[in-house]
Amino acid sequence: MSTEMSSLRLNKRIEQSAKAVLHNARRLLIDADLLQFDQPPATAYYLALIAQEECAKAFLLGLVCRQVIPWSSHILRASRDHTCKQLLCVVMEYLNPEQDEFLERCNAVVLRHEQPRFPAKVADAMNILRHEKIGRWISPSWVWAEDPKYDEDAQAIANGQFDRRKQDALYVRLAANGGFIPAAPLTNETVRTEMERTDRFVNLAENLLREDPQPGLDYDMVEQAFQLLFANLPSAGSETAAP
Repeated sequence: MSTEMSSLRLNKRIEQSAKAVLHNARRLLIDADLLQFDQPPATAYYLALIAQEECAKAFLLGLVCRQVIPWSSHILRASRDHTCKQLLCVVMEYLNPEQDEFLERCNAVVLRHEQPRFPAKVADAMNILRHEKIGRWISPSWVWAEDPKYDEDAQAIANGQFDRRKQDALYVRLAANGGFIPAAPLTNETVRTEMERTDRFVNLAENLLREDPQPGLDYDMVEQAFQLLFANLPSAGSETAAP
């Protein structure tokens, strides 16, 4: 079998997987909608965040389909890692923000003739994904000549703070003294915000898989950054298992 044919078959499998993942994200969002008025709305909140992670997985596979990043065992591992997917959600939020931010960024470029700015949070989320996560899976022994100072929000995700909030919606956390740690209260407004964010992520991933030339705001900048970051990541052969 030719290399080109093998590549086409791999790409088709990944595309099918991405669509299945996105279908599951929609299902989780529907389930969250049915539960959002339960009190407390913790289960709806948890499902919305899991749906966002599924959207991030579909987004990652969509980048592979567009040949922005190469498919490999490390990308497969990233698709299974909660922190990696939460970092990708930062990028997706930048590409498809809520309405007020969308209008402000459009006005900045169209009306005020400002150049688009790549926020530190987004850039560092991508850097942490590539270097601190995938990079250390490839070679865990390397060290920085000088420790980088990442954006606080991106670093908090990498440190697991976001995932702990997600887990607190479903589990009771125990303290060292045997007592339990009360979870932060959740409001219906918080859940609606996360569900709205999930809906935006679904739309973004759908556009990416449809090969829309501009699936999100300032997509060209994001695509170029991913290409630079993953340029030296070795690709897998066609025998690699489908995601």
